[in-house]
Amino acid sequence: MITRSIGCCLCLASLLGGCSQSSLSGRREGGTTGPADGGDARAVVRSDAGGNLALSGTQAGPGTGTAFDPRANGSDGVALDPSGAIVLGPASTSSSASLIWVANSDEGTISKVDTRQLKELARYRTGPALPDPSRTTVSLDGDVVVANRHRVPSATKIAADPSRCTGSGRGSSTSGTDLRDWGDDRCVLWHTPLPDGSTPRAAAFDAEEGPRGELSAHVWIGLYDHEKLVELDATTGAKLGEIDTSPVKPYGMAVDGAHNLWVVSNGKTAGKLHIPTRRWTQIKDPPCSYGIAVDPQGRVWTSRDDCVARYSPTTDTWDRASVGSDNKGLAIDASGSVWIASGDRVIQAGMETMTRTKSVPLGASGVIGMAVDFDGMIWAISQDDDAAIRIHPTTYATDQVPVGRGPYTYSDMTGFQLRNAAGRLGSYRQTFTGCTGEARWERLSWTVALTAATSLEVRARTADDAAGLATAPWVLIAKQPTQGPPADLALPLGASATKPLLQVELRLRSSKASETPILSRIEAQRRCPGAVVY
Repeated sequence: MITRSIGCCLCLASLLGGCSQSSLSGRREGGTTGPADGGDARAVVRSDAGGNLALSGTQAGPGTGTAFDPRANGSDGVALDPSGAIVLGPASTSSSASLIWVANSDEGTISKVDTRQLKELARYRTGPALPDPSRTTVSLDGDVVVANRHRVPSATKIAADPSRCTGSGRGSSTSGTDLRDWGDDRCVLWHTPLPDGSTPRAAAFDAEEGPRGELSAHVWIGLYDHEKLVELDATTGAKLGEIDTSPVKPYGMAVDGAHNLWVVSNGKTAGKLHIPTRRWTQIKDPPCSYGIAVDPQGRVWTSRDDCVARYSPTTDTWDRASVGSDNKGLAIDASGSVWIASGDRVIQAGMETMTRTKSVPLGASGVIGMAVDFDGMIWAISQDDDAAIRIHPTTYATDQVPVGRGPYTYSDMTGFQLRNAAGRLGSYRQTFTGCTGEARWERLSWTVALTAATSLEVRARTADDAAGLATAPWVLIAKQPTQGPPADLALPLGASATKPLLQVELRLRSSKASETPILSRIEAQRRCPGAVVY
């Protein structure tokens, strides 16, 4: 069913003595390609006869005179359809999407590597002493949490974007050779100790939206020897609770689009946690388990030795295939292939056929981890050669990037696994300029076409200038389909509603790869002094 959102007439008779009429029309029922009708490129203004405070509207979108620009203001993962409306586009285009995080177990660090420049941008200690980092997980915002297994059992969060480096350190690493003392790097956001002897061996961010607009509200750490999941607040690292997973000893984890956290041990046991209800269920034992990934259809994949296995939740069945000979980690791309680390090479297999497509020798040994980046390139981690190796998915050409000693990492290192499995996500930002003098942002309207598999969240922030806008906190305005337009701005923004610059962020989500919200119009209503009537 298409949900149509139609802008309203804003009537404040006691203030205006009239009505500010804004003609916004939704898409025709069932339509998904035509532009919204009409629209004036200028501000739509109404004032009373005495020139008192009035409402004016400033618009953006097809037919308004202000076209949408998916490359502006930090918009991410969106594109234009033929009509000029905003739709979900490439998985991600932000700077944090061109990163891979490689945990260097033997030296207690993690490498931040640019997947396009093939360059190590920074290296961070992941804990005091020698903490033995291994499993990584990347949030929908691009930040990483690494689980430290031995000596100092713990989890540590590191910011991807320098603008979010707000830790207690005096500076931050600028290259692979610039390694600061523990506690002295601002990009290390928090460090949460875990029980001695618990052996944290699995980690996964969820895709649940937090109360402050966080795209990944929690991070889950699997305690192998304690047979537990620990839930941490993704923003603070605070411990929120525990889940008993016995007899499953968490070794690897991945999240799907139905709010499930899938857990495997390395001893052929598995289970799932339904995140909203915190309900734990053991599932049928996999034929093999070491690496784990989830595909866009919600099927769970595991690998070990010569085995690759695929679990279908709808039928509660496992399929098994013999592919490779020394399988460890695996990753799933957006083009229908599964990539498996296998000794000195990588195996490509069809996601539907489960048969080998290509065997790619890497000229390196101890290949243990696999990942896919947001450009569709494939990555393998060589534990023996201290390298991250990029593989072109069709030419199979390879490039190596040196990292730290003993990189033992094979969980989600780029964040692509989470986005590929948990659903499509993008955000569009539009900046509006208010009136001079005494003014206030009052209302926000938008026109969007939604299906049952899609949703929209609206946030806003204000500032006096562009520099202030970039660091201003976001305020949640509405969530659709629960709450549609028009939405009040004055109350949620409070005192900041009087600032002249307004930036609106509309987050588009879809649980199906084939469907997208279609955003065709945004109008911000403001109250202005001495307005001129057009």
